[in-house]
This record gives sequence, C-alpha cells and structure tokens, in this order.
Amino acid sequence: MKHSVYIITDSNRAYLEVGYCTDITNRLHEIKNSATILFGKATKLSNIVYIANFQTQNEAKQRQQELQQFTRMQRERIIRMKNPNWLNLVPLTSPIETKKVVVYA
Repeated sequence: MKHSVYIITDSNRAYLEVGYCTDITNRLHEIKNSATILFGKATKLSNIVYIANFQTQNEAKQRQQELQQFTRMQRERIIRMKNPNWLNLVPLTSPIETKKVVVYA
C-alpha cells in the first residue's frame, strides 16, 4: 500500500494544509465535498501542490509531522522545488457513479 503526504491549498494560496492518506484521489474527493461544510464558502481547499509517497506508514507520519512544524516559508520552498508553478498535481475526476450517460440516437 502506498502512503502519501500532501500539501493542499486554495486557489489564492492563502492556506497550506498538510495531510496524510493512502488514496490521494479519494482524499481529494472527500476534501472537495467537505470543504464547504468545514470552512464555509470562504475557503475551498482544492489544489494538491505537493505529494510525497512512502512505503511505510511510520515514514509518512514522520514526514507529515516534520512538514506541520515547518513555517509557511519553508513549506513554500518545498512546494516550489517540485512544483514551481503550484499546479494541481491530482486533477479531479468525477467518480463514474455520478456521470450522466447521454445516448444520441
């Protein structure tokens, strides 16, 4: 199983949140769906700008704690080393169940 540590931000880069998960696409869906519940309409954490994968949970949790203790400037430097344009590394694809099927005759 792949263990991932990520940094997620909003479109204005005002917030930088560090998190841990085993399935990054499912986690992004959870964050997108719960963002309005947790933060209201002001903040929508939607762009995963940093991902680090680890073999064990202990390594991932240790890296998560390190990143959480970093200052904002240190986190920004780490993001810019791997992702200088702050692009979303996990594009959101809608689950198959929610897609509408259209048949043209």
